[in-house]
Amino acid sequence: MVVTTDDLYILGHYEYGEAFFGSVSGMNYRVERDPFKNVKFAKPEEKAGAHLKVYIWPGPRNFATTDPSLIETKLFDFSDEGKAEAAAYISETYEKDKEKWDDIKDKGLFG
Repeated sequence: MVVTTDDLYILGHYEYGEAFFGSVSGMNYRVERDPFKNVKFAKPEEKAGAHLKVYIWPGPRNFATTDPSLIETKLFDFSDEGKAEAAAYISETYEKDKEKWDDIKDKGLFG
């Protein structure tokens, strides 16, 4: 597996309304709590119903400057099991199109 659960932050990090960004070769990804807001000190009922949201897009551009049509998203349960599924999804997405992601990396920003 290219990305493991240990590579992603603990669930408590996402409750602060912070995202985690990473990349594998030419594939960029972002993991965040959905809804994306600070609920660390909120009541449990205000935290209910959350998900982990994974975004995957081609590099080398960052998330904010990438055409939204190029960004793939998927939701997972906001739990340790969901975090493991998210890590597996990121890894599988990379492995499925490894040549594409590696080509993006090799071409770089001006490719």
